[in-house]
Amino acid sequence: MNNRHEQEKKQFKQLFQKEGVNAFEKRFKVLDCFLKIEQHVTCREITDQLKIDGNPMDTDFVEETMEFLCRFGFAHMVQFEDGPRRYEHRHLGMHHDHMICVKCGDILEFKDEVLEKKQAHVAAAYGFHMLQHRMEIYGICSKCLKSRELMMPLCRARQGETCIIKSFAGGRRAQMRLSSMGLRYGDAIEVVSSQGGGQMVVATGDSRFAICHGLAEKILVQHAPPEMDADTSLTQGHAPGRLPGRKIALSDMKQGQEGVIVRVGGEGTLRRRLLEMGINRGTHIYVEKYAPLKDPLEIIVKGYHVSLRVEEAADIMVENVQSVKHP
Repeated sequence: MNNRHEQEKKQFKQLFQKEGVNAFEKRFKVLDCFLKIEQHVTCREITDQLKIDGNPMDTDFVEETMEFLCRFGFAHMVQFEDGPRRYEHRHLGMHHDHMICVKCGDILEFKDEVLEKKQAHVAAAYGFHMLQHRMEIYGICSKCLKSRELMMPLCRARQGETCIIKSFAGGRRAQMRLSSMGLRYGDAIEVVSSQGGGQMVVATGDSRFAICHGLAEKILVQHAPPEMDADTSLTQGHAPGRLPGRKIALSDMKQGQEGVIVRVGGEGTLRRRLLEMGINRGTHIYVEKYAPLKDPLEIIVKGYHVSLRVEEAADIMVENVQSVKHP
């Protein structure tokens, strides 16, 4: 690496002197400091290091010099989400991508030849000539994962994270509100957005829910394993012959079939009526029979016989559908 640095210093001298860039000696010291750090650094960090090395300089001068280094291909400016502008050493002919920890801010570089070839293949399949690309993966590094609590309030989950509902610390009224939304213990939920101390939006399956900060404090969750997404529930055992990945409307089920409710649609009074009847997520539902004209249909839910119009049943999504002999 030192040989490469020495070569780049020589190229720096040739280019900058040829272009007649002013304050050459001072800019050369900025380059030397930047190459020694060999990390994703801000101009402020470079300025601080220069001061430690006995070369104090103005931050504006360092910023101007780093722009020169980017222009001549010695550095590359990166900015992750709304963080500060950072600069990394640009190694000619070498490409890498980044993983950024949203908790501690660590930036990890990685290179995967299989992934690179796959991206080129996808671009070619669309007739697209790729000039450059950048991949940024945001998540939580292994160091931060080890220090995280096993269970925490939902309000502390990060945007984009999938969590499992494990417990509920609220009173009966708050628990009823959670149940009316169709959320239950064991559900995997994705944090769609989080406003810090304000409202959160979470999703499970194809349903979104807005949750105030107070309620999110009472929902205790655990981090989901990487292979789990918000379409998965830990309470759903997949028995032989079931189709766990296939979701259909209740109105499309046949007489004698049973399934598990994964979403209750509808609005206002209709949705409230369905939930009051015990038709909510995670509940087993059995189609007993259809009327002669196929409307309404008779179902059994939680031991009760209920009659539903086909139009209402179309708003209820079911999975794990299978034919069973119901008592």
